[in-house]
Amino acid sequence: MSAVAAVLALALAIGAAVLLTELTMSPSWAELRKLAIYLALAGVASAGLGWVALRGADRMLGPGLRGRAFLSSVIAGAVALLNVIIVGQLMFVSTEHDLNLLLTLVIFSAVITAFFSFSVAATVAGRIENIAAAIRLLAHGAFATRLAPNGNDEVARLSEDVDLLAARLQAADDQRAALDRERRELTAAISHDLRTPLASLRAMTEALNDGIVDEPAEIRRYYATMRREIERLSGMIDDLFELSQLDAGALKLERLPICVQDIAAEVVDAMQAAARLAGVELILNVDSSPPEIEVDGGRIERAIGNLVRNALEHTPGGGRVLVSVAATNGNVDLRVADSGSGIAPSDLPHVWERFYRADTSRGRNGNGDGAGLGLAITRGIVEAHGGSVEAISGGGDGATFVLRLPLS
Repeated sequence: MSAVAAVLALALAIGAAVLLTELTMSPSWAELRKLAIYLALAGVASAGLGWVALRGADRMLGPGLRGRAFLSSVIAGAVALLNVIIVGQLMFVSTEHDLNLLLTLVIFSAVITAFFSFSVAATVAGRIENIAAAIRLLAHGAFATRLAPNGNDEVARLSEDVDLLAARLQAADDQRAALDRERRELTAAISHDLRTPLASLRAMTEALNDGIVDEPAEIRRYYATMRREIERLSGMIDDLFELSQLDAGALKLERLPICVQDIAAEVVDAMQAAARLAGVELILNVDSSPPEIEVDGGRIERAIGNLVRNALEHTPGGGRVLVSVAATNGNVDLRVADSGSGIAPSDLPHVWERFYRADTSRGRNGNGDGAGLGLAITRGIVEAHGGSVEAISGGGDGATFVLRLPLS
């Protein structure tokens, strides 16, 4: 309620009281002037004390809407009683007109009461209108809208809930934008990685069909290359299918009690031929005997295989890849450490992202033809088991990839 409105309400109350006194009691001009002065002073004092009482109650008690309505009624009643007591002491109008005078004061107090009630209602209505305006902005997509609630009453709690809703809508919108951006990047990356083997297959098919290649040994080499490209495409499609299952939370795990070191030993044995071909020493080291844990053996084998394959791809000839398994702090930790060029600190947070290749800081040894999905799939498989992954690198002393699975 503005100061102008308060002055107008007080002037209206004084005018009504003086007019009623003139019509019912016919006092002298001096008495009317005295009454008007008294009412003005009483009105200013009543409004001031009422405002102070409301503000003080807000700060000390923090009343709700019911408390505000009750408090405004108490203040209005106190104003009426105070006016009656004062006029009873002054009795500046003839005693035969006391009843009419009291009636006038009651009407004056009623106007003050209406002013207080309207003031409280206007304050509450204004706050509710602000909430409604904020909700309309949210409906139009302005998720950064905030109300900054003040107070402890019901309207303040409603404002807090609207701010919480806005924050969640903002988070959901940010997530949607991130998913859209990731989907676009995924489409571009898939197109790029599919184009190379398809172009190679097309060229070799046309060469064979046109008779450009006619030597039996050369034909056999073409067929072998075509088979590798087809296997590469098939593997990429399998990776994409598994990623879609991970994203949808539809990956089905067939958990059985298994020793992770046994799975690691099978992976290392299976990749010894590739390691020898690359001139890399592949070693398995198991601390004591980690207990069995319930995991999907096939999925974990693939996760470990992706880590070992990634390490072999980024370790130069004459280097070493060490696979170790140990039970620590309620987990079974599997580490794959290589002696490659390491990973730059700026690239470490992104190595688990799909299609991410830190080629500028971590060169390949020429054997890598993956689509950049292996580490992303590994993270998804491990997290589906309730575990976690970590990449560690000093930036030039090789890299270590850690796979942690909970014992229980």
